[in-house]
Amino acid sequence: MSAFTRLWQRAPVWRVALFTAGACSVFSVIFPAPWLTSRLPAYAKLTSQISHMLPAGAPSADSSEDALRPDEDRRTVSAPPMDAQFEGTLSFAGRQLPLPAGKWHPLLNYQDDVAHGEILTSLYVRSEQGIVTGLLVAQATTQSLPITDTQLVQDECHSNFNFMSEALPQDGTHTECWMTSPIRVVNNVFLTSNPALQALLGSPMFIPPAVQRLTGMGFDLPPVLVDAGWNRIEKSKSGPGVDFMSVHMLTSPAEAGSKIVPGAPENWSRAGMSDSSAVSDFVRRTNAWLRGWSPYLRQGFDSKLPDTALPATVSADPAFHG
Repeated sequence: MSAFTRLWQRAPVWRVALFTAGACSVFSVIFPAPWLTSRLPAYAKLTSQISHMLPAGAPSADSSEDALRPDEDRRTVSAPPMDAQFEGTLSFAGRQLPLPAGKWHPLLNYQDDVAHGEILTSLYVRSEQGIVTGLLVAQATTQSLPITDTQLVQDECHSNFNFMSEALPQDGTHTECWMTSPIRVVNNVFLTSNPALQALLGSPMFIPPAVQRLTGMGFDLPPVLVDAGWNRIEKSKSGPGVDFMSVHMLTSPAEAGSKIVPGAPENWSRAGMSDSSAVSDFVRRTNAWLRGWSPYLRQGFDSKLPDTALPATVSADPAFHG
């Protein structure tokens, strides 16, 4: 009789633990935890493939309500612990995300694979004395998408309402652009005249629960934010379609510990900013900072960021007060 056989016969608790571990492993793949899929792209890809391979059950009389919302089971929202904090470089969707200066707290994760091309969305917040100084919205694919599904991402840089819009020369394999835009915050709703950007910041899937969680924990939003956005779309190296990464840093022009922003509401527009030197100065500094941050975002897209910390001039955005 082998040692394993003797252990099997004499240790009933060990047998139960072994069966339980096996069952839990199977269930973790069939019913993945949203917070884990957002942090482990390989696990997310495996569980997605398995879920698509499993046969769908026959509809029952109790499933009439679910039949009206066939895609909801493939959209997941999770709220990670906000006491976690990140600095420096963050792993995101199999890539690297260089964070602006300060301590960033995870606010919400959202996964959408309705089109069989997984898009991960994560929101992070930075605050000072209970006032939001930065809200980071990051999106990226873990599986390629048809180029037509990225039209809104492409359109964000082509709005006449942006403070600034710049782009790299196109070579047929990728597009990359960055822009700054004014954002009004009215009753905790983000409003912008850039239609494509409004589609992102007005998304009913993840923006309302993120803002609700933010305000529910006592954080206040200033009435104006300036979006520093960066988008890169690249032909997939593993098959047809494209991959993309989109990062939007919503910066606060308010002074430290205050919600009061300089200038009048009408000054926070492309046409009106010249009437306020304080508004023009903040926009100018945000534009300059984004130009310096963009090359590092590009390196992060390819997972080629250096191991050393980002230079302070690159990481410290105009809303960071040290």
